[in-house]
Amino acid sequence: MKKLLGLIVSLALMTGILAGCASTPVENNTSTPEISSMEAAWPRVYTDALGREVVLEKKPEKPALLFFRNFEHLFLLGEPPVAATEIDMLSEWATLTPYKEKYDIADIGSMGAPNVEKLLEIEPDLIIMYSGQYENYGAEMEKIATVITVDSNENNWQGALREYGKIFGKEEQAENEIKKIENLITTSKQNLEAYSDKTFGVIMLGDKQFWAFTTQFVFNPDNGLGLNPPNNYVDMTIKGKEISLEGLAAMNPDYMFVADISGSSGKLENYLKDLKSNSVWNSLNAVKSGNVYALDSSIAAGGPLGVELGVRTIIESIIPQ
Repeated sequence: MKKLLGLIVSLALMTGILAGCASTPVENNTSTPEISSMEAAWPRVYTDALGREVVLEKKPEKPALLFFRNFEHLFLLGEPPVAATEIDMLSEWATLTPYKEKYDIADIGSMGAPNVEKLLEIEPDLIIMYSGQYENYGAEMEKIATVITVDSNENNWQGALREYGKIFGKEEQAENEIKKIENLITTSKQNLEAYSDKTFGVIMLGDKQFWAFTTQFVFNPDNGLGLNPPNNYVDMTIKGKEISLEGLAAMNPDYMFVADISGSSGKLENYLKDLKSNSVWNSLNAVKSGNVYALDSSIAAGGPLGVELGVRTIIESIIPQ
């Protein structure tokens, strides 16, 4: 999917995570908030990402999703959108493909230019959109349905899932899902302690492109697996950075997890096939030792299902079963 790279990079630039002005990654909020016994009470007032107080008279039943990062959160809570942008994601990411046939979701174009006429026909009772786009067409969306804006929640899938729990009155379910994935991370981290003397890289491949990612569930020592990047890896306070193949050779991780930045497993296979004849690629420790493994491209979005699948893939790849 050619447009995925543009989506990820443009969103990253809007949130300041690939640029030099990037700040320290958000700490994942792992504390469990108190859940009121009135969690499913309606109406309720929800304060969205722009600080707007949005009144939800009743539980949303026909949400439209205009933000590709958050498919996973809605599916995990059993609240699929009736319409969404970037619908082709359902065919590209392994975390989403099980839901393609399960739900009938209308295609309303792209996050940058949603199909207004089609939205009017569908008549959603809630529109969920990225806060960075509100200035562009938020007022137009308000004429169709109640609008809630959400942040990218970079490196904070727990916080994002909790917010959706509030929106749909499923706070307890959100906490249960968070606990399940956090327990998986904790157990997996313990199982990986034998690899504490090894270095790891997460590399997104494109057409003659190499991006070193600082994927938090992989490297974060507090809330992730705590795997060690090479000493000269990219700055861990940014999401990632494009590097040259020679730059990757200088990093030379012991283990390397690769994914296609455009979201296509078929393209990833072709990239790896082409690299087989490249002497620089073949000089890498991970390549020579057979420690190059594929990850699903959903890791780029950092959603709960992508984190869960990524952790399971890492464990199954490097620990003898």
